[in-house]
Amino acid sequence: MSPIDSMKIDSSARAGGSFRTALGPLGNRQRLILVLLTLGRIAVGFCDLLVAAAMYLLFLLLQGRAFSHHLWLTPMTVLSAAVVTAVLVVLRGLLDLFSARSAFRQIQNLHTAFLLRLTEGYSRIQWGRFVECNRSELSARALQTTREAADFYHRCIELTSNLVIVAVMTAALVYQSLAAACALGFAVAAFYAGHWFLIRRRLQVAASSREISLRCLQRNLADMFSSGKEIRTYGNHDFFQERIRRQAERVAVNNLHVAFLPQFTRIAADQGAVLLFLFIVILVELRQGDLTRLLSLLVFYFVLSRRLLPLISQISLLAGQMDGSYENVKIVDLELNQCRMLRELALPSLLPDAGMVMQMAQVSFSFRGRETILRNVNLCMREGETIVLHGASGIGKSSLLNLIAGVSQPLTGVVRVDRASIAYVPQEITLLDDSIRNNLLFGLPQRSDEELMKALETARLDEFVAAQPLGLDTGVGDNGALFSGGERQRLGLARAFLRGGRLLLLDEATSALDEENQRQVLENLSASGKAILLVTHRVHTRALGHRVFRIEEGSLIEELDRELPTKEPASPAGVLC
Repeated sequence: MSPIDSMKIDSSARAGGSFRTALGPLGNRQRLILVLLTLGRIAVGFCDLLVAAAMYLLFLLLQGRAFSHHLWLTPMTVLSAAVVTAVLVVLRGLLDLFSARSAFRQIQNLHTAFLLRLTEGYSRIQWGRFVECNRSELSARALQTTREAADFYHRCIELTSNLVIVAVMTAALVYQSLAAACALGFAVAAFYAGHWFLIRRRLQVAASSREISLRCLQRNLADMFSSGKEIRTYGNHDFFQERIRRQAERVAVNNLHVAFLPQFTRIAADQGAVLLFLFIVILVELRQGDLTRLLSLLVFYFVLSRRLLPLISQISLLAGQMDGSYENVKIVDLELNQCRMLRELALPSLLPDAGMVMQMAQVSFSFRGRETILRNVNLCMREGETIVLHGASGIGKSSLLNLIAGVSQPLTGVVRVDRASIAYVPQEITLLDDSIRNNLLFGLPQRSDEELMKALETARLDEFVAAQPLGLDTGVGDNGALFSGGERQRLGLARAFLRGGRLLLLDEATSALDEENQRQVLENLSASGKAILLVTHRVHTRALGHRVFRIEEGSLIEELDRELPTKEPASPAGVLC
């Protein structure tokens, strides 16, 4: 379980179903827009009420009856009443289209905002925390959870507006028939009491279980796709398929509950509302002796019920769906809060002295309270200098490079480096599922083909690219699946060269190259005037460095005698220039 997940468990209980949690992920402007959108949807309901009143008046006039309340806006002829009714119908339709489109657009914007905030938060949390997270789960939260969270606010708009409209229409029914309105209010209250006590809790449990099952399924899928070569070699497809089948069945069961429970309440509301309307019609007929007025009242009730019955059904469906999607709002809110708490604090940028590209003084490092990996490291690099760093696996070589690159931060000490001038090439090159051109640029502004080919020539990949039918526009596949390991590494080296930095950090970045290609690539990089810090396990590579260091028990030690690397060093504890 990731640290974010563990913190989430305790925070979820505190969050409960609070209104504050629902507002947490929203900014002030977003809250204001949601209020305005809700008012727009409410205005559509008022138009329905006006249409019903206009139809009521029209039918009275058609039967030769005069409206008892004379207002200066009240139509007094059949033609004027028909025109007013037609105008109100058109106005209602236009307002409905505009408000619905605005709501959908705002929800799309809200989803985009959640997606960007969450991905930025994940990318800026402390590196030690980030590497403990499951990447497939982070992707799922960024894509799916934010979508469901945004939908929650859309349902809030619709539910709130529907409730207000139903209340207004109920008030109109009270004006026409108090008994009918009381019957409607009692039925709705009884229905939602049943929903609250019988359905809501089950829906929340099902939604929470669905999120857990989905995360497990996504993790299993990611494991299977990333292990494709081994699975084909061992022929153990059945093992992975069985893992996926079990999780897929759990997801299916939870999806069924989340989808069916709101539908159950909707169907009950549908049929109950129809029966209730028939009861109201019977009640009105029994209480009204004037058949002419009864016909107008039935028209009034029909127009209202055409809107009121679907609203009651929709309210029940939205209430159930909101219980499920609210779980996603809590997740987004908690993730954003945790990302803020775990955000990597930006250290002040300290530039090295003239003639130097990097200086480290008394630097120590450890992962979150664990045993110290690096102790009191002192190191500097001159412009154009190549330093080779070696040592056993897990001894702290990559951690040292991470400190220089700003990926990690030291416990103590100072790192002086212009991080805008650093290029970093790890052993496992990450490539975009895109063209060679875009993998070289990797976020840089557009460069000429000559500049790109020059970078490829430095990495000895220019002939390979030139031989491709599409040249620089050749696709590399999923994380470079269409390229060999050596080609991926050389593409990563060309990418780093193209950035034009003064300091190049290579973490086993030439391990997939043969000895001759490695030598020529490193000579090309060194000839460009870049300072190079090379982490390697290869013994022959040490001869390519101006200086060679190794890490032992957290200390950086310079090897002064290249031929006798095991000789006791002349100056322990690291060397400044």
